[in-house]
Amino acid sequence: MRVGRSQGWVSQELLRDTEKTVKYLWARDKEALDALLNALRWTPEEFTRATGIELPGASLERMGARPVTMTTVPLLGVVSAGRGTSHAEPMGEIEVSSEVVERYGSYGLYALEVDGDSMFCEDLPYSIPPGSFVVVARDLEPRPGDLVIAWLKGKGVGYLKELERRRGHQVLKSWNPEVPPIVVSPEDQVEVQGVVVHVGFDPRKVRR
Repeated sequence: MRVGRSQGWVSQELLRDTEKTVKYLWARDKEALDALLNALRWTPEEFTRATGIELPGASLERMGARPVTMTTVPLLGVVSAGRGTSHAEPMGEIEVSSEVVERYGSYGLYALEVDGDSMFCEDLPYSIPPGSFVVVARDLEPRPGDLVIAWLKGKGVGYLKELERRRGHQVLKSWNPEVPPIVVSPEDQVEVQGVVVHVGFDPRKVRR
């Protein structure tokens, strides 16, 4: 439990013109301002929340935000989003946020580049244009509504689709209204090769 001065003490007793004084200290004597925050046992974020005074020029690290770190994931090929191609081959590595790896790394992560436009729709802010990449958790159990990598053995093609279940059969849904869904019949040989847990893109490679 954090112990220090109360919010009422800061707003009423510290100084009559608190904001002006804080900004003066920030500009002229940051060490004094740091000493003040240490005496209060508050972070800059807690000070701002209590007083409504945002410290000018405060860095993200000082405000308690976690710095973004990156980790690499192997890029293992290309997946068709429909009207595209798919193939498996090592293609190097992709950088993703370490938070993705921390959360899903135990499920076995790999990345695929997206070819085709069946998951792209201009009316959806979260759609996936060709040239994007997806990070896939190989061993994560798929649920209805998940984006999955589905390998259709009969066609020899891997698809990026939204998984739906309707009356005992599966449907691989497209987000592009011009591309019909794939209805998976019981006799079809379909292997779900993982659940998509992250989508990213290099602006130089994305095509619309």
